[in-house]
Amino acid sequence: MTTVNAATAKASMPRRILAHSWRLALGLLLGILGFGMVYEGYSPDNPADLDAVGLVVGLDILCGLAAFVLYPFRHRFPVPVVAALVLLSIPSAVAAGITLMGVASLATRRKPWEIAGISVLFIGSMLISERLASTVLIPVGEALAWWETTITALVLLAVMVLSGMYIGGRRQLAAAQREQLHSAQREREAQIHAAKADERTRIAREMHDVLAHRLSLVALHSGALEYRSDLTPEETRQTAGIIRENSHLALGELREVLGMLRDPNTLREDESARPQPTLEQLEQILADSRAAGTAVNLELEPGARERLDALPQSTGRHLYRIIQEVLTNARRHAPRQEVRLLVGGGGERLFLRAANRLDVGPREAPEPGSPPSSGLGLTGLAERVRLAGGELQIEPEEQGEFVLKVWLPWGT
Repeated sequence: MTTVNAATAKASMPRRILAHSWRLALGLLLGILGFGMVYEGYSPDNPADLDAVGLVVGLDILCGLAAFVLYPFRHRFPVPVVAALVLLSIPSAVAAGITLMGVASLATRRKPWEIAGISVLFIGSMLISERLASTVLIPVGEALAWWETTITALVLLAVMVLSGMYIGGRRQLAAAQREQLHSAQREREAQIHAAKADERTRIAREMHDVLAHRLSLVALHSGALEYRSDLTPEETRQTAGIIRENSHLALGELREVLGMLRDPNTLREDESARPQPTLEQLEQILADSRAAGTAVNLELEPGARERLDALPQSTGRHLYRIIQEVLTNARRHAPRQEVRLLVGGGGERLFLRAANRLDVGPREAPEPGSPPSSGLGLTGLAERVRLAGGELQIEPEEQGEFVLKVWLPWGT
């Protein structure tokens, strides 16, 4: 970052020098023209007048040099510097050009009170300068009338002020456009970061749904192998096979999900790159739960089978994950209780009711081999239902039964 800033500073330095140089050159050119117009018609007849002219010319040049020294400080002290330039232009024709440049520079700020004050001071300085030039310093010819001087000052002011305000307007417009561009870039970056964070949250939810089911089966069956000594060799072999199969499935699904997390380009639209279960796999998780010792009874309301076959893939995936989480929670918190599932619904909403009796055993002594609870299962489930545009309701456990009801739009 320091290197970039240093390179930017080096690149901008020549531009600033060039910007100051052409302004100073233009001011000097205008000052020389004004100096020539003031002194070209004067030819003194006696040496005393020539000495006086020398003093006046010296004062003119000295004030002009002071004006050129002050001009670069106009950005830091705009009003005092321009006011000083206007005052220096009273005895100095050389300073007149740089004074006009200063007035135009002040006008770029587009502040009416500053422009009005400097305009009054500029008109007064021109009236005083004309009077001094015609009566005191260099009496040459007939002096201009006050109204002629005022008109000349107004014309010069109009040109400088309008030019400065136009330049200032263009600068403000360019600054506003740059700010809008930077704001749009920041907003775009924020949207990208938010999309990535949201996608990773969704992947984390998928990871929980995928692994919780598999690992709970592994934990239950391995616990059975550890604590039960009455298993036959055939039962031991079958249990070990279930553990091996679910371990391999969990590792494969974990590999896919972690692959998504490692990919920085993973966004919302890349839905097909992660495990996407469907209702066709529902029978498999029901069989896995029954094999783990959790009885599951699935009922379908009349007419629900036809509607489930035509269910959109996204809604089917949500229903699958919800049932999977319900079964996982039942194995954790009520391992010896039957889970009853009822699927149906009419109109525009799909209905799922899941119920199981609460485990009456001591809660502080979990069953050996049961996996630890993350405490986020129902929270993630509620978030999934909310994102799907549905509704989740958990009935009070007053009758010794845990009941969960879910409504999902058929066309999600």
